[in-house]
Amino acid sequence: MRPGRALAAVGLDALARGVLVPVMSLLALEKGLTLAQLAAGLALYSAAAFLLEVPSGVLADLLGRKRVFLLAQCSYAFALTLFWAARGTAPLYGALVLYGVAKALASGSMDALYIDTCLAAHAAGGLPRAAMRLNLWGTAGYAVGSLLGGGLNWAGQAFAGRGGGAVLPAALLLTLAALGAGASTREARPAGTKGEGAGPRRPMAALRRACAASPALPVLLGSTLFTGVVLALIETFWQPRFAALLPGERFSWLLGVLGFAYFAVSALGSVLAERLLARRSPRGVYLAFAGLFGLAVAALSLAGGPVLFAGAYLAAYLVFGVATTAQSVAINAAAPPEMRATLLSGQGFALQIGGFAGSLFASLSADRLGVPALWQWGAGLFLAGMALTGAVLRRTARKTE
Repeated sequence: MRPGRALAAVGLDALARGVLVPVMSLLALEKGLTLAQLAAGLALYSAAAFLLEVPSGVLADLLGRKRVFLLAQCSYAFALTLFWAARGTAPLYGALVLYGVAKALASGSMDALYIDTCLAAHAAGGLPRAAMRLNLWGTAGYAVGSLLGGGLNWAGQAFAGRGGGAVLPAALLLTLAALGAGASTREARPAGTKGEGAGPRRPMAALRRACAASPALPVLLGSTLFTGVVLALIETFWQPRFAALLPGERFSWLLGVLGFAYFAVSALGSVLAERLLARRSPRGVYLAFAGLFGLAVAALSLAGGPVLFAGAYLAAYLVFGVATTAQSVAINAAAPPEMRATLLSGQGFALQIGGFAGSLFASLSADRLGVPALWQWGAGLFLAGMALTGAVLRRTARKTE
């Protein structure tokens, strides 16, 4: 299979998801949710995603990455339709839960297919470039989608009085396009297997063996838990926080611009990471730039105007792009090919557990603490978690020497 087809599917999937990035919380608030209800709804989304994260990766390894990716797009389409038609808290929560199911199914499926194809063509030496391109296409899709979503939301509010009537149909159409792109890919059947999947028949035993062979692997995967907490706090509240700092509603289109810029600087971070990884250890780059990300989140909580907010927000995601690319290289280098989708879903599992914990904490304390204090708690926890990760990685490295 040509890697470009898998990249196109990844890019279209990101484009469809990106349309909702700058406005998802605002659309839920538009439908009548309070800030606490919004956080509770996103906690349900995270719960659905993390409960199915690892099973979906095992399913992708056993039945085929392409099939699971297509199932994810169908689930996304149904969730968007339900969100569009929802009236009241319960239907909105149902749509968010189904969106979490789709997120779990999509996590790692086409990514693993692309990485395997690149490794088959270029061996391990091509891994940094493959990881960079994967992150670049994903972030580019999210960037363009965010710009489109912000513009559609502004147009919907200006001409129809609500943004969801323009944003949600666009997200649905792009999801159907990702479904078509995924259907056009081909997944080769490994010798000796009857289906498209190449995964082991006893996936949990194989997963334990993979982690035992590389003690750093579970540490790298588990560190994503702290990332999930702080990302949940940022992604839930950056839209209403930034909107509150703007001079008026006529500047609401800047939400899309900032969403676009966020993904653009993340893509730039991926490119910078490739150059850094040519000279530095992936683990060292990951820990250093993760620390910078935590400091940038602390600065974001202190921003009192839209310009300072945008500067701190973009600085945070520039260094985050470097950190996530370095982490991806470190994980994929240690992952057995037949377990790649399962391990990438394990990373997503940790991310969703952290997201659930962050959303749950926010649902209980957002109205009392306020957004800046929530971000300060998140930054402190993240920095402590990265310090713990670094200490454990150094300890495992000494044991394996």
